Amino acid sequence: MFKKPSKITVYFWATFSLVIVGFIDYVTGTEIRVFPLYYIPLLFVTNHLGKTAALLFSIIASIVWLLSMQFAGRVYSEPYIWVINFITQGIAFVIVSMVYTDLTAALEREKIYSRTDLLTGLLNSRSFHEESAAILNLCNRNILPITLAYIDLDNFKYANDTLGHSHGDKLLTIVSSIFKSNLRSSDLAARIGGDEFAILLPTDSTAGAHCVLEKIRRLIEESPELAKTNVTASIGGVTCTNFSNDLEMLIKTADELMYKVKKKGKNHVIVEEI
Repeated sequence: MFKKPSKITVYFWATFSLVIVGFIDYVTGTEIRVFPLYYIPLLFVTNHLGKTAALLFSIIASIVWLLSMQFAGRVYSEPYIWVINFITQGIAFVIVSMVYTDLTAALEREKIYSRTDLLTGLLNSRSFHEESAAILNLCNRNILPITLAYIDLDNFKYANDTLGHSHGDKLLTIVSSIFKSNLRSSDLAARIGGDEFAILLPTDSTAGAHCVLEKIRRLIEESPELAKTNVTASIGGVTCTNFSNDLEMLIKTADELMYKVKKKGKNHVIVEEI
């Protein structure tokens, strides 16, 4: 992964590039139009520093373009034409840089939305599968334990149907907040669908994973908003070491353990090692 350049570095290379483009514009004279080259440093700045820096460099690029034309011998019938051209060229630079900023921001949002559940901010099922694969490979290669947990919210459907979907959405966001506050940055949490979630805990043994998942179960049980509607969590987890990278097998096993919890009375955690 490339390291993001510092602000000083971006300013330096953008300014240097503008000078080079201006010199090329001067050398090629007034008949050859090279003004599209000005967009290269301009979009470089826009990409790294945003709209404010883009606006500043649009003005600088317009000045460099104006000076290059003057020194190259460009002549107009009236002096005010220089002003008009300076303004119109500056507007063109600003519009392009602003549109580019909005497009890149929109693409970044779409990238995020395609990988996350919009309601909870957790990973969606697709992203969970993609990111889990790399973690499974790493743990398997280093013979490290890994735990996958499947979580289903007890009585959520009743609460959602009786109190409304907006209240149900609120409950889901509370649960996701509990996940985010009590998991490590290396852990993965995803909303698989409806009121079902999956958590991947790399390097956690059976006992360690049980401790983490039990804490999450307890916090869900003790949450005032969730307690009002008797929403709790049934959690099934499977821990393994030195296994084949079969994520679907882990999910299936954890799902079966979760249903085992359901049959035994819900609101409980089972973690088994395979």
